[in-house]
Amino acid sequence: MDRYVIIKKTIKTKFDEFMDHGRILYFGAPCGFGKSTVAFELLRGKKFELISGLETDGILPEIKLNRDIVVIDDLQQFQEDEDLQKLNELIRDNPQKKFVLLSRGGVPGVFRAFQYTGDMMVIGARDLLFDRDDIRKMLFEYNIKLTDSEINEMLKESIGYPLGVVVTLQCINHADSQRVFNSDIVKEAYHEVFLYFEAAIYHRFDLPIRRLLLELASFDNFDYELARMVSGDPSTSELLDWIQKNTTMLLYDGIRQFRFWPQFRDFLLWELERKYSSQKKNAVLVRGGMYYELKGDYEKALDCYSRGKDHSKVSEILIRNGESHPGMGHYSEMEKYYRSLPESEILESPSLMQGMSMLCALNTDYENSERWYHELEQFAAKCKKQDAVLRQIKSRIAWLDISLPQRKTDKMIQIIPSVFRLITNREVKLPPFSVTSTLPSIMNGGKDFSPWSKIDDLLYQTMRIPVEAVLGKDGVGLADCAIAESKFEKGEDISGRILLLVSQLGEVQKKGTPDIEFAMVGLLARSQIALGRAEDALRTVQMARERFEENGHTRFFHNIDAVLCRIWLHMDDLERVQVWYREKAPKDPLHLNVLKRYQYLTQAMAELALGMPDAALLTLAPLESYCRECSRYIDGIHINVLEAIALYRKKDSLWKEKLNSALDAAQEFGFIRTISVYGAAVLSLLEQTEYKNDDEWFARLIKDVRVEASFYPDFLQPHLSMENELTATELQILRLICADKSNAQIGQIMDIKLPTVKTHVSHILTKLDVSRRSEAKTAAKRLWLIPDDKN
Repeated sequence: MDRYVIIKKTIKTKFDEFMDHGRILYFGAPCGFGKSTVAFELLRGKKFELISGLETDGILPEIKLNRDIVVIDDLQQFQEDEDLQKLNELIRDNPQKKFVLLSRGGVPGVFRAFQYTGDMMVIGARDLLFDRDDIRKMLFEYNIKLTDSEINEMLKESIGYPLGVVVTLQCINHADSQRVFNSDIVKEAYHEVFLYFEAAIYHRFDLPIRRLLLELASFDNFDYELARMVSGDPSTSELLDWIQKNTTMLLYDGIRQFRFWPQFRDFLLWELERKYSSQKKNAVLVRGGMYYELKGDYEKALDCYSRGKDHSKVSEILIRNGESHPGMGHYSEMEKYYRSLPESEILESPSLMQGMSMLCALNTDYENSERWYHELEQFAAKCKKQDAVLRQIKSRIAWLDISLPQRKTDKMIQIIPSVFRLITNREVKLPPFSVTSTLPSIMNGGKDFSPWSKIDDLLYQTMRIPVEAVLGKDGVGLADCAIAESKFEKGEDISGRILLLVSQLGEVQKKGTPDIEFAMVGLLARSQIALGRAEDALRTVQMARERFEENGHTRFFHNIDAVLCRIWLHMDDLERVQVWYREKAPKDPLHLNVLKRYQYLTQAMAELALGMPDAALLTLAPLESYCRECSRYIDGIHINVLEAIALYRKKDSLWKEKLNSALDAAQEFGFIRTISVYGAAVLSLLEQTEYKNDDEWFARLIKDVRVEASFYPDFLQPHLSMENELTATELQILRLICADKSNAQIGQIMDIKLPTVKTHVSHILTKLDVSRRSEAKTAAKRLWLIPDDKN
């Protein structure tokens, strides 16, 4: 790093403060951060006395103090407390002298008093990291030209580590071919840095330290207990304390968790591959898995066992995790571990076969879902009647009969009483359910119970007791919430039923499940929105989220946040909608996760509000076949309405077909609010349709739609769309403007004359309703004409 030295403003400020009134300037950072280079550049032209811990073999010599400034490099070599105390006393006794201390370790305790009094300025690793501007300066000095995207990639790969940046630039300079930044340069730079680490750091440690570092490199973070279990060394705590005291390669949260600097961990993993056999590496991971298993952290245990190739432990943990986590949610979370198991291992476990049947169904692979269901049936057929495991298998089959999404709800009117008799006769004991699949609804949760709504009063009277018995804790409050939802969808006044549900919330929280609580909260919020009280709905959901967070029910957060986004859409709060869309929307049309369908629908609503009808159609398309296969009537209505709105805004006449499909489905079940919730967004479409199947029902629907439109006149209205869209050429030029290209550069790239560029730029600014080029980028992001940097 002797060619050019980066002195940041923050570092120069601390140095000036040190020279004005400080006593100590302390540099603490791992090897390769340029501590000495920066320090000596700052001291250029000043006389100082230099002492190196490496040259004195870690023994503090007598310091003569012939100069006003004393520089002590490699302070970490002075490990004896007596030496540090002696240096501390020397500094205290000579207030007129200044000391620059450079160390690979943290600030020793004996010097902290100077820091508290403001006499010591500390420059750490984060202060020395390079940013984009620093890399640009280095590129200029090396006479290397890279694009902005290449600079961003270099920063990402190096994380601003100074040695990594400099070595990369040297590798580019020494390349035989054209001097470019590519994956080969990255690999070469990493190799050079790792060789330096090996010689300058790793080989200076004793063998126990080396062994501990290599074995801990397999873990993202660790504490003393994990380190002891992985290493099997009772003195591990002392070794970690030594590393923390004498180096800064470990980042510590101050409570219990350690992690390595990313670049140094990459080196350790590289060294691990070279020094440890596959069997030895797997043994380390399995010991880590044992630690997490004892802690009850099954997800991390599975990760360790899976990487350690211990399939028997993976299957054992999956079985145990499935028993302790109710419902379907954990299957998707654990999918990669299920998929990693040999089929022979799965065929030996009823729990794993149940899990694979559900997992395949959630991935819309119904053929394989049924295959695993039949494998479970065959397993049961081989068991003798007195076999204790037979009861467990029957329970799992009954669970799948009720839970599999491809099982139609109309058949469940026969299935539930049958299962109820088996439970009463103690022939089965069902595993836990998740009736709602963490969605804010019972009618449209794990199953779509629209067919039941046709006879909801009769079913409430006849099915309530068997349903609550079959579902156990999930049955607490379920029946009252379900019939209230049914009446709400039909447009009836449910204020009395809502009061009953609110009075039952305490019992649900105490004896029931958070699934039913969330369904009740969701219905309460929807009823408040329907009455024009979106602000009340917002408070209802925010308070529920706080309560769920206090109780550790984080699996509901994605859908809770989607509910909040829908409320913001009603409140026309597009700023918060954009934040949700940017940071939390699924945005993955190529991999459908049916448990995220509420979020997909919310995403499509946000895209309509943000003026992106094409994006909304792309979001909704994968859900169509799922809704048909699994008889998701309510989701199907929402999809058709949203697609109709999107097509209408694109002036595609197909919107009428989509809207009529939604109307036919809603009319069949007598649903009103499933469509009227869209208010102003769907009103003009309904006014142009000629629906004649049920005049009375349609009149009720129109009336409710008008009420919602009066409450929320801007719901899903694309405020950010432009009256005059940009032409293809103008869009290209806008992107170049946002890339900070000058008019001359744009003309060169587009092969057009400068006056023509200026004309295009003027038209673009007018259409974006801004007056300056600097404002165009912000406007383009808000209109989604260019990608947001945070995506």
